[in-house]
Amino acid sequence: MKNVRIATRNSPLALWQANHVRDKLLDLHDDVQVELVPMTTRGDQLLDRSLSTVGGKGLFLKELETALIDGAADIAVHSMKDVPVNLPDGLVIPVVLEREDPRDAFVSNQYQNLYALPAGSRVGTSSLRRVAQLKNAFPNLTFIGLRGNVNTRLKKLDNQEYDAIILAAAGLIRLGMRDRIRQYISPVLSVPAVGQGIVGIECRVGDGEVLKLIEPLNDKASELVLAAERALNRELEGGCSMPIAGYAELDKGKLTLSAMVGEADGSQVLRENYSSETTLVDGAISVGQGVADKLLAQGAKEIIDAMHSEKLSTKPTVLLTRQYQLLANMPEILNRLDFDAVHIATLEVAPTKDIAKQLAGIEDCTDIVFVSRNAVEVTMRELTKAGGIPESVRAMAVGPETAKHLSEYGVEALFPSVGAGAQALLDVEQLANLNDRKILLVRGRHGLKWPAKEMRKRGAKVTEAICYRQFIPKHSKASLLNMLEQTVNLHCVFAHSSSSLKNLVKIAGKHSNVILSSKLVAGSTNIAETARDMGWSGEIREAESPSNKHMMLAFSQH
Repeated sequence: MKNVRIATRNSPLALWQANHVRDKLLDLHDDVQVELVPMTTRGDQLLDRSLSTVGGKGLFLKELETALIDGAADIAVHSMKDVPVNLPDGLVIPVVLEREDPRDAFVSNQYQNLYALPAGSRVGTSSLRRVAQLKNAFPNLTFIGLRGNVNTRLKKLDNQEYDAIILAAAGLIRLGMRDRIRQYISPVLSVPAVGQGIVGIECRVGDGEVLKLIEPLNDKASELVLAAERALNRELEGGCSMPIAGYAELDKGKLTLSAMVGEADGSQVLRENYSSETTLVDGAISVGQGVADKLLAQGAKEIIDAMHSEKLSTKPTVLLTRQYQLLANMPEILNRLDFDAVHIATLEVAPTKDIAKQLAGIEDCTDIVFVSRNAVEVTMRELTKAGGIPESVRAMAVGPETAKHLSEYGVEALFPSVGAGAQALLDVEQLANLNDRKILLVRGRHGLKWPAKEMRKRGAKVTEAICYRQFIPKHSKASLLNMLEQTVNLHCVFAHSSSSLKNLVKIAGKHSNVILSSKLVAGSTNIAETARDMGWSGEIREAESPSNKHMMLAFSQH
């Protein structure tokens, strides 16, 4: 029996979509088991900032696509309006489901429709596409940012934070909330987003078995209109967080595409449409390209270029390079201190393919050493499958933060009471003599080698388990270069590891001088020395450890 794992966001609407795909697969195939792999994406986490300033709607996909690439999932289910036109290498969206109502929906507890709203009414939406069109049509309304899942947005409306909000009709219908819709907004007034109302299924290129299972779910009409809409977006190079709209309809073999590009403040809105007799994807793509060319001739490129070049912030910027899930509330604290906290991870980790083999001999060991939180996360995820760390094995951590993460897995670890890092751990009294100890040291592919050598000098038999690989996240370079080109004041960089610091300078390229001349908060002496070796000219502050607490203390020093 084939087991299909579906990667999905953990929001109610995303889970509805994933369950919808699961149910269809189970109806089609008697010999298939389907399980959901829910996860929280960075887009779900950055609710305090506009998507247009932190990377766009593609932030809702990154973790799901990583799960596909790493083999942790077989397919991912997306709302196609959130999917950028360029997919990561090795991934493809071969199947789209039948489109739900693509229109925008007006939701209010007081007013019947947009035309009934008094001047100055507060309308909630974070879509620049909607604001451009509706502000143009209703200049006396006030549009206010609104983030969060559907339930969160409705709760804010019910708490009277807004007079009305604009949502996708498809989401409300799928969640059984059709009765909340007061007005279906005509596409003539508000052209829907590219792909709005269409659910897509992403998988690995060349995964023939999975493709064979999902292929019967493909809706040809939706495939055709989506091809036209995405071709439009690709030609305009706009991205899914720009004030760009495209909506195609298919009627008896005639494909019609309506499109819009507008100023974010509604001061200018360009519109075009075009029809063609076609039932082929190539023909639909030609329609999309043709409408894009018409918009470009009207001046769409100037509007889009101006949007791309807008400054993110005039506040001092603090660049956080750590993985987002490890940052806790640091961005919020920095924002309250009137800094613009920008997060661009320069280091990610993934388990090595032979991780199970690397950990197979733990029963014969007396100790296991964790060199970082990443080591804990990757290793404990694998060991938990086999019942966890044997009671006879002593766990050791290089610092309190790593030990705390181990405690979340129910593991009490020995760690240095002063300082953090490999040297601090080796200074612990219990590790002075390691005769007859059999130690499993868990580290990454590019981790430090000298701690194992030192332990061997002290009499231990040490096995190094290379359990995770380190890499630069796919979208980090583009996000960093975009930030460096737009940020007027890079005040400080937080570096929690030497690898993340090296990666940062590497992907900065010709802009590396901006990085090297800023202030640095280094999570250890070793990181600070790495920075100096790289030619860091700005102030360097060494934190007691790479924990968030110690990094913030070092940053706050006068």
